[in-house]
Amino acid sequence: MTRPPTSVTVTFALVLANALVWIAFAIIVAARLHPSLPAGDLVRVIMALLALTAAVVLGFLAIMLRRRSRWGYFLTVAALILLAALTIADEVGLADLVVLVIAVMPLLLLIKDRAWYLGRGIDASSGH
Repeated sequence: MTRPPTSVTVTFALVLANALVWIAFAIIVAARLHPSLPAGDLVRVIMALLALTAAVVLGFLAIMLRRRSRWGYFLTVAALILLAALTIADEVGLADLVVLVIAVMPLLLLIKDRAWYLGRGIDASSGH
C-alpha cells in the first residue's frame, strides 16, 4: 500500500480534532458551564448526548477514512457538510467560526484527495 499524501494525514487529524471539539462541548454542556443554554436539565442532557454522538461518529468516520472506505469517504463528506450547515444556522460567534473552520478544512481536503480515498489514485507500481 502506498503512503498517503500529507493532506490525507492532515484530514485525518482534523476529523479527530473535530471529534475532540465535540467531546469538549459535551463536557461543557453536561457540567453546566455553557453560558447561554436554558436551565432545564432535559435540554442540557439532550445537547450533551448529541455532542457526544457527533464525537463518536466522527471518530468512527476517521477510522473508516484511514481504511480508505468508500462509504467512510461519502459519510464523512456528508457529516462535515451537515456540521458546517448547522454551525452557520444559528448566531455565529468566534467559537462557531473555529468549529466551522475545523469542519470545512477537512471537507475541502477530502474533495481534493477524493481519488486517493476512492482508490483511483496514482499506482506507483504501474507508473500511471
